Amino acid sequence: MKKLLLSAAAAAILASSASVSANSRTAILAGDMDNWQEAAAVSLFKQLNADGTVIAAGETDKISADNLDCIWIHIDRIGAGKGNLPAEFSNEAVIAALTKFVNDGGCLYLSKHATQLLTKIGRVDPKFEVNIYGDGDGGKGTDVWTVNAQIGYWFVQDENSDHYDPSQYYDHRTHPLFDGMATNNDFSCETFGLLGTGDGTEMHREDHNCMWDFNAYQYTAEGKNTVEKFENENNAVVLGAWGHVVDHACAGIIEFLPRILSRDEAVAQPGRIIANGLAAYELAPRSGVNGSKANIEKLTDNAIKYLAKNATTTAIAEVGAENADAPREYFNLQGIRVNSDALIPGIYFVRQGAKTSKVIVK
Repeated sequence: MKKLLLSAAAAAILASSASVSANSRTAILAGDMDNWQEAAAVSLFKQLNADGTVIAAGETDKISADNLDCIWIHIDRIGAGKGNLPAEFSNEAVIAALTKFVNDGGCLYLSKHATQLLTKIGRVDPKFEVNIYGDGDGGKGTDVWTVNAQIGYWFVQDENSDHYDPSQYYDHRTHPLFDGMATNNDFSCETFGLLGTGDGTEMHREDHNCMWDFNAYQYTAEGKNTVEKFENENNAVVLGAWGHVVDHACAGIIEFLPRILSRDEAVAQPGRIIANGLAAYELAPRSGVNGSKANIEKLTDNAIKYLAKNATTTAIAEVGAENADAPREYFNLQGIRVNSDALIPGIYFVRQGAKTSKVIVK
């Protein structure tokens, strides 16, 4: 079924530098074109998706799962203030359209300050809103900022240590988001470089994080650590943290999976969301040449293609009749089928006809 959702061009793997592909079911919700960071996002999107749609402010009618599988929203402004999203991204009409888009199976790629939209569209409880935030002038530096996809590496870096526990280590380097990205070895484990010249010379970084400090939240879900608790409570997967972070303290990139709100309800938000709030994900440095520019482009292209491929909008149109009358079968994380009338809160796989989703029951 997935093969039906992709054109041949969209399925092609890019070379190390970004190239143009054809995917008319992708879009970017454009921001302030006088803002060099947001203008750079539109430029990159058009470079990666020649047939994609640029949705201008006020064109709310274009935010529709009938025509689109994935929408990228990039917000990156100096001095905006936490919680003060620009009106063109947060007015009532846009929020309603984005909420419906995800509810209809469309996927979102939210980057930098746009990660705050997670609470606006109801995907994340306000108690889990981003709490590591920056929008200042930044400064110059010579180091390379990276993303670490080996969550909890501290628990496996030394087999002879008292804290050795492979069950608390989550290696996401093979996730499609990181496919084809060059690696960096400046830290204790392999990471992916995103920002820095790489040759020891200076470059300016805005330092605009908009991400999650896991130690600051109150959880109701069970888990071995804060990462598992957050994932279990939000039906999510923590894909990346700051390059130097090897414990479970924070997250910079999270994938929010399709979810269900109650045992009696169909999937309430079948659309996936990848939220990337890393300061290292900077599209247009004001000075200096980013030696990891190809990784920035690759990660962006991977995110859009992955989400477009996993949207349920086209799948529903093509096999809707096949799945509509099929019974919903629930399986626990061990793959054992469970009675849908006796579900307890937790994460389940739900199969309906040819379609399978991972959902959370509260």
